[in-house]
Amino acid sequence: KEAMEKAMHSKEAAALMKNRAKLNELLKLPETEKLMHLLEERSGGNLKSAAQAATKGDPAKLIELMKEVMAAQEGAKAVQDLKKKLP
Repeated sequence: KEAMEKAMHSKEAAALMKNRAKLNELLKLPETEKLMHLLEERSGGNLKSAAQAATKGDPAKLIELMKEVMAAQEGAKAVQDLKKKLP
């Protein structure tokens, strides 16, 4: 959980959020689509509310959801594949 929180608040994450072109490019990747599908599936339809809470400073639900997804082999692979595409 702490590692995920650190990653979400890292300099790299902040830089990525400021680079709209790169962010849009990443959002269109098949790896991102796979991860989003897994998150939505695991959330039971609550991904949007978890993401909204994270944007308001409460990332706990989103972090927990990411932990659950990454605990599964398919989720861990999706995250690793996406990491390879990050700058």
